[in-house]
Amino acid sequence: MARNRLKDLEEVPFQAPPVVTTAIARAKAISEPLSGAGEAETLGRVTVNIGTIEGGTSPNLVPMQAIARADIRLPVGITTDVLVAKLDEWLAPLDGVSWKAIRRFEPSFTDPGHELVTRTAQVAAEVLREAPAVNMRVGGSDSRWYRMYKVPTVVLGLTPFNMGGPDEHVLVDELVAVAKIHTLTAYDFLSAET
Repeated sequence: MARNRLKDLEEVPFQAPPVVTTAIARAKAISEPLSGAGEAETLGRVTVNIGTIEGGTSPNLVPMQAIARADIRLPVGITTDVLVAKLDEWLAPLDGVSWKAIRRFEPSFTDPGHELVTRTAQVAAEVLREAPAVNMRVGGSDSRWYRMYKVPTVVLGLTPFNMGGPDEHVLVDELVAVAKIHTLTAYDFLSAET
């Protein structure tokens, strides 16, 4: 029986730092109702989405070639080198199969105890009148470019209703609140005595 080697990447073991797993566990009660049941489990493993498959020229002919493109998200605690080695090992024995990474970057994070994170959470609680969920994500935000150079970052944005789906939208009131949080956090952080 053939195996889906790309999806097998979701089972590759790794160890995330305890501050990351603790943040995910603490945020679960707030973040899962927004992002979906099982989010905490998903944030703790590699995820693979085979987004496109193309091949052939006609429905009645066996294709001469096919191509698939996948989005593979890595949680903190595993590196792209580990997955590259697994794909090389698993796909090399398959005749006619080749693969290449189109884009890759290492997972990174800012410690949830960092001053920038705690100040952002405090300001968010004041503006929103409720404690925010301090959580981790496996997305590809631009914050990775800053963290690559050891600049601490926080991603704080709008609730993404139907993200990536039909009728994706945000709320204008939230947009105003997020602008206030960003502004006040920057002011607090930059005017703090060190």
